[in-house]
Amino acid sequence: MHPLGILYTSDSQIGLKLSKQLDEINLKLTTVSCHEDLKHALQESSQTVLFIDLRADQSIPEIEDRKSVLLYLRNQCETPVKVVSIIDQFIPLELLESAHFLTDSYLEYPPVSDEIRILSEDLDAIDPVVKSSHLPESRHIFDQNKHVTTYTAAMIPILDQITKIARHNVTLLLVGETGTGKTTLASMIHELSPRSSEPFQNIACGALPSELIESELFGHLRGSFTGADRSKIGRFEAAGKGTLLLDEIDILSSKDQAKLLKVIETGQFEPVGSTESRISEARLIVAANVELDELTRNNKFRSDLYYRLNVLQFRLPALRERPHDIIPLTVQFITECCEQHGITITKIHRSVPDMLKRYQWPGNLRELKNQIQRAVLFSNHGELTSDEFSPNIIEEVSSCSQKELHQDMESKSLADQVAISEKHLLQKSLSENGYRKTATAKALGISRVGLYKKMRKYGMLEQSKTSSMKKIQAEN
Repeated sequence: MHPLGILYTSDSQIGLKLSKQLDEINLKLTTVSCHEDLKHALQESSQTVLFIDLRADQSIPEIEDRKSVLLYLRNQCETPVKVVSIIDQFIPLELLESAHFLTDSYLEYPPVSDEIRILSEDLDAIDPVVKSSHLPESRHIFDQNKHVTTYTAAMIPILDQITKIARHNVTLLLVGETGTGKTTLASMIHELSPRSSEPFQNIACGALPSELIESELFGHLRGSFTGADRSKIGRFEAAGKGTLLLDEIDILSSKDQAKLLKVIETGQFEPVGSTESRISEARLIVAANVELDELTRNNKFRSDLYYRLNVLQFRLPALRERPHDIIPLTVQFITECCEQHGITITKIHRSVPDMLKRYQWPGNLRELKNQIQRAVLFSNHGELTSDEFSPNIIEEVSSCSQKELHQDMESKSLADQVAISEKHLLQKSLSENGYRKTATAKALGISRVGLYKKMRKYGMLEQSKTSSMKKIQAEN
């Protein structure tokens, strides 16, 4: 039985063009333009290739329609299917996340016959799957002001457990690199707790001079030290019956650690210059950028405080350990930045997701959000391209490619070295030309068909989503 090709589009011209080209590879094409016809067509065939028109320059109703189709494929469709997303140079922002998870291969429009034949050969190696059962598991937590979503296996139990723990009055320890979202998560814990109507206080201990930390935490009386010309309440008192987040507690001195331990164990503290104890009614969340057990072994952190905190510890993975979350987070941050600055972004250049996934993000979520804000502010005509991001990101991605090239070149035969060099040249030229194949072919002095043949030779055409996920998991 020959596979059935289903084209979902409202553009009759694209249907006529693709029908003729797909006939050459014995793929019968049926064009549909409404949901019911699509569902019926999918149910009629057990070998289905769905071509879905996701070109960016479509009307708002068309974009909304495509969003509904992608959501159906993600959540309800029970028919095994291979998905080919037809795009131009851009992908609509509203469709980017679903397209990222669902697409087995992209087809740039308008295609040529040789590209169709190459696509056909590549699709032969892809098994049709029920998309909903092959997507990574996810978790979503919402409160009034923000939401946390993850498709990372290591994050799922953290969100599950935090949802349960949030309503109980227990001290929590969050450990993770700078920028992994500890403050956001602590704020969400507060919002999900019975204390949500009370204050949420956040203090970064590392941002304060060591001699002022005690005063900042516990307050002081007038005249208790030079410059104390008036009394001041500390963060424990200011938090009232709310929540207090102490970030970077690993920098606290032994003296301050002892005072913190007393608050945790007894709920009591004394302002600087006072001998009268006061009661803390705040819920305490502490955070650290480094593993406290190592500091404890090296006698740089009190063991009694560490063991008191280690009862409920949550380690937040770095962004480089969350490859499935990068594109959803990108969409979220773009949307938030557009709302904040009154800017409209409607489409993303197809080179941007690949660049963002290849970068290592040493600054984690904070760096990603800052880079997205920069890109949004520098964007033009509602388009986001790689040119709007910091040059160091492009340079770092290029440098990683260079390192991979040098590693591959070691102990290789002459023929292998020539092939590796040619592949690297193709990757570099594609990146420099915004992944536009016509422009890349012209820059290299070859035909577009020749470019496709070389890309296929080196496995550079888009692979199946299943294969991509396996590769990402292997690399991490």
